[in-house]
Amino acid sequence: MKVNYQERIDLTADELKIILSEQRTLPNKQKIQALYWLKTGASQSLTDVAERLGVHRITVHRWLTQYTAGGMPELLEIRQATGRPRVIPSAVIAGLSEKLSEESCDFKTYKEIGQWIEENYQVSVKYQTLHKQVHYRMKANLKEPKPVSNENSQEPSLEKKTKKNCSQ
Repeated sequence: MKVNYQERIDLTADELKIILSEQRTLPNKQKIQALYWLKTGASQSLTDVAERLGVHRITVHRWLTQYTAGGMPELLEIRQATGRPRVIPSAVIAGLSEKLSEESCDFKTYKEIGQWIEENYQVSVKYQTLHKQVHYRMKANLKEPKPVSNENSQEPSLEKKTKKNCSQ
């Protein structure tokens, strides 16, 4: 049974063209473009629309279902990816950044920071996770410059090693 997609889309082709020109994100442009092609008859099937947009036909079907269920606001809503929560709680990160910003901060190693977190927040954090958080995300640097010894400050000797030619 052939479905007439033109009847399912209640906006006119001109309205869809205007909405398409207002879109700034690629996924939203693709969604509106799919509706436009179905409304104008440029594409007769979801498979054809999917091939032209470079997405799977199920994706186009999901877009059409979203549009049918909630209209344009439902279709154009950009959802935030949930993802896995961070291992270090935000309260610990806030306390650590506060501690690192103090002038009396006496952390010299990441292990010391890990011990401090465990004592104050009862949270055990792996070294690698803690290093990534402190060094890369918080941009804190714990390393102190190495002391310069007197031995290294002497002038280098002027002896030059001469190469011997194999031909001689």
